[in-house]
Amino acid sequence: MWFIPARPAVAAALFLTAAACADGDGREDPGVPREVPTLEGTIDLEIGRLDGDDPFLFSYILDVAADEQGRVIVADRDATEIRVFEPDGGFAFLFGGPGEGPGEFTDICCMEFGPDGELWVRESQRYSVFRLGAAGAEYRRGLRSPNMGVIGVREPFTFDQDGHLVAVGPVHVDDGPSLDARFRVLPDGVADTVIMADAERQFASQTTVPFNRAGISGFMYMHRPFGSQWHHAHANGGAWAEALTGVYSINYHHPDGTVSAIEGPALQGPPLTEDDRVRAQGWMDRQIERAGVDRHPFDIPDHKPPLSQMFFDRAGRLWIVRTMAEGATMREADVWNGTTLVARYRWPRRIRELPTPWATESTLYGVTTDSLDVQRVARVRFRTR
Repeated sequence: MWFIPARPAVAAALFLTAAACADGDGREDPGVPREVPTLEGTIDLEIGRLDGDDPFLFSYILDVAADEQGRVIVADRDATEIRVFEPDGGFAFLFGGPGEGPGEFTDICCMEFGPDGELWVRESQRYSVFRLGAAGAEYRRGLRSPNMGVIGVREPFTFDQDGHLVAVGPVHVDDGPSLDARFRVLPDGVADTVIMADAERQFASQTTVPFNRAGISGFMYMHRPFGSQWHHAHANGGAWAEALTGVYSINYHHPDGTVSAIEGPALQGPPLTEDDRVRAQGWMDRQIERAGVDRHPFDIPDHKPPLSQMFFDRAGRLWIVRTMAEGATMREADVWNGTTLVARYRWPRRIRELPTPWATESTLYGVTTDSLDVQRVARVRFRTR
């Protein structure tokens, strides 16, 4: 992920004063106080095969969830269906399938459980709601997306403290670019819309340049490779957060609308490798050719941004994932309960990043891909190191 900006934020701040703590390689990490526990994750279940029964053959896994019984719920893009597996990995049932009728899918995206325990499934233009049973899923109802005017929206969604649906997606603002916003759907169907950051912040590490080729004039976005990007994360209950990956400074939005700041250690991201530089230069050269300009507006940085991703777990804690160095075998995340750092988690690098990983205090679900491009759902179990 290579692009995105910064906005002043902030009501209250917590600063890490840092007693040193040894990381997994025995080095001292000044960003984690000694009293904060580290939990190590190992993969204890993988679901998926190269060949065999169809339920275990995945085309492209878009999202993974788990219910209260520990069943693993998998959204498969090309099959446009959802498959449910028992906690031990055995196949339970599937539902959905291609189509536009009730209970069918066209462009399946992401999943979330509503306040009453029903499973909501998002597509770009609608939501479908199901009640999961022991041997199947019952379609209950559908709901139009609150931002119907934008096609192809594939963003996660949550529910606020009153049980209202909170969707995320772009909204058109005057004559400028679309900006990402939160849409809180009220009982009367009206969506209360909040733009999450201004254009400068949302489009960090990007700029527009004019072009005129073959009689066609316009503007083209050009991006800084490995530049700081704008990220956002959302929790059930109404909390959400947004930040730039170039600095450990997160705007934490509480359900009551107040904003606090999480200020972490002054980290520097890992240095670019020679292969990174070659790929970045090739990518910039292609942008220069498409735009028809003499030079690129950005340079290639010496380091990657220190932060990679952030997401909320099922307990409402914010995971801030650090960018991995070349050769590292484990991903690492600082976990915050509000503005209090409570733990550090580590898990195998080969777990592919999902847009919104499904995590609890002791488990995380993700996707692995082997050398034959066979996809599998993976469950990670965490234990205190």
